[in-house]
Amino acid sequence: MILQKIKTEHSDEKTGLVVKRITTSEWEHLNHKISANNSLFNCEQQRLAYSKPILNIPFQTHHIYYNKERHIWDFDGLEESKEHAKKQKRFYLPFQQRTEKQWLALDFSEAEGDFQDLVYRGLPLVPYSIPPTASLDEWKIRKAIAEKILHPSQVLVVIFYSKHDTKKFEAIFNYEFEHSKLIGMQCYNINDNNTFTNLMKIKLRNSMLQVGDEAPLLLALNYGKIQRSFSNVSGSFAYGCFGFDIFSERQINIKNLPSEIIKQIKNKTPDEIMRYDKIIGGYNLSAEQEFWDGRNITREFLESVKVSEGLTPFQAIQWANHRGQQEDFDMLNDAILETAYPEKEDTALRCISDKERWSVFWKTKMPQTAEAV
Repeated sequence: MILQKIKTEHSDEKTGLVVKRITTSEWEHLNHKISANNSLFNCEQQRLAYSKPILNIPFQTHHIYYNKERHIWDFDGLEESKEHAKKQKRFYLPFQQRTEKQWLALDFSEAEGDFQDLVYRGLPLVPYSIPPTASLDEWKIRKAIAEKILHPSQVLVVIFYSKHDTKKFEAIFNYEFEHSKLIGMQCYNINDNNTFTNLMKIKLRNSMLQVGDEAPLLLALNYGKIQRSFSNVSGSFAYGCFGFDIFSERQINIKNLPSEIIKQIKNKTPDEIMRYDKIIGGYNLSAEQEFWDGRNITREFLESVKVSEGLTPFQAIQWANHRGQQEDFDMLNDAILETAYPEKEDTALRCISDKERWSVFWKTKMPQTAEAV
């Protein structure tokens, strides 16, 4: 499958949100897609074993975990997920899921070595993590060296740290915006000053796109699924507000957790698992659902799940969470496109205001357009 073009379908002036059309040799899709990540890949494997349909997703990510005991990146499962993505005609991006401590210690020597490891694994999209203190001049030199070892069919994908030095970030990002088709960012804490400053620079550049403009896809990676400091709004929506197109939330590497935490996770009941609620655009627990809505949507959902579907109760909730968020993104895309018509200019803003958690986040972090919500 070959990426042919990414074109701006429409840019909404009031929200700064943009719809992009992605065209490949196999399919066309709009942006705002939640990728099939490690845990969703496991769900799909279970579904296939029961001859059940899987998700209609054009993107798949593989979060590469760090083995703390052996001090190496763990590539287990990489080949299996890559083959699965190929069969499903998906773009496939594996990347090293770094902790903040690892990002702060990252230099070009390490970044280059990690890049080489992935180049020689025959991946079509090869991530390159940029050290958080790098300047544009430094990056241009390193990128030129890195591209010389790529196969003609391979594409280098820049991965930023959201807390990149703000004085140096804008120049590198704008350069990549003009020269790349995919740009990734591992996202940490929207309330952090560096992160928020860099996110707003991304939003500003992306919102300048006009209909017909070629544009890169912006990938939000490794972010918190639930933004607890913003009324448990969906992390995918939160980062979508800043212009991101593809989303892959942080994955839990259970091997690196203390035994007590692993035990707590395994002993959780379905009522203790956060469920995405399409009415509010965020996550809540069963007790909250019963208090506010007078019904337990998690329990009602699980009562309808059949064993023959191939998923455990926890996987079923995860599956439903993904589908609910993607359906909401599809609805938001429709609303953005509708703003192109006379007297429909507020459609996207109204779509956001209709969901309580979306509205709270927008009013808090997008003050320049919040008045209309």
